Amino acid sequence: MSTSMSQFTEIKGVVPVLSTPLNSSHKLDSKTLRREIEWVGEQGVETVATGMVSEILRMSLAERRELTEAICTYTRELHMNSIVSCGQETPEQTIALVIHAQNSGASAVMVNPPIASKLSDDEVFDYFAAVFNNTDIPIVVQDASGYVGYSINVTVLARLFNEYNERIYFKPEAVPIGQRLSDLRDATGGKARIFEGTGGAHLVDSFARGVIGTMPGADLSWAMVKLWDSLLAGDWKKINLINGAIANMVNLMPTLDAYIAIEKHLLKRQNVFENTLKIEPVSFTFDKETQSEAERIFDYLVEIAR
Repeated sequence: MSTSMSQFTEIKGVVPVLSTPLNSSHKLDSKTLRREIEWVGEQGVETVATGMVSEILRMSLAERRELTEAICTYTRELHMNSIVSCGQETPEQTIALVIHAQNSGASAVMVNPPIASKLSDDEVFDYFAAVFNNTDIPIVVQDASGYVGYSINVTVLARLFNEYNERIYFKPEAVPIGQRLSDLRDATGGKARIFEGTGGAHLVDSFARGVIGTMPGADLSWAMVKLWDSLLAGDWKKINLINGAIANMVNLMPTLDAYIAIEKHLLKRQNVFENTLKIEPVSFTFDKETQSEAERIFDYLVEIAR
């Protein structure tokens, strides 16, 4: 399958990965989800996404499809774009979710390699190639090494770019972030469209290496938009103030569960979420000291970025 890039909406800038609100029955709270999407749109965001911090790994396929359909409906109503995370353990499973996202009206999808087994370079390429060849939508190739357990070699990413450059975006997350990003940029002649993927912690360095955007959490969308706009304007006084605080906040999130807990806490504080319920079980203890530090950084960000 092939489609002209002219049909696609170019995605760039701050693309928050949505947190999934739950009701008292621990099911999707659709009303709050719409409020979250509308709220980030009010911060100057044009595109939202789902990802690991959306708790998709703890959802059934039916729940993931429900989330996809709701997000696509609300973004369409609000004239925004959506990126839906669709990675599964086999190409066939992934393709099924991608086609569902296409049919639901997603602007693009994000796909990570299988998590359960370590694939060779050729197997990684074949996995992504199968997804590209059986779908039409733009795809963000996510090098989610922190979750997958291994990184995708830059040579594989460059092969994918050469084959599918009209439809492909990248979200590299393997360390060293900056050097690997530059390697991918150079291997594609500076043409790869790359998103920073560390919650904004490495955005300043990544911006200097040519990223087209960042995929942070939704809770600090306004601060990330201010940082992105400051980078575009070259306002280094503002960049240095905001970047340090963002990095400090991300340092409080060493695990996925920590990220989810802090993000939901801050969304509730800003009256976007009604609760901080999470899909159980979780392994992170959001103790009073961590909460106090997150609140301190948040208050500082409000002071300098709003």
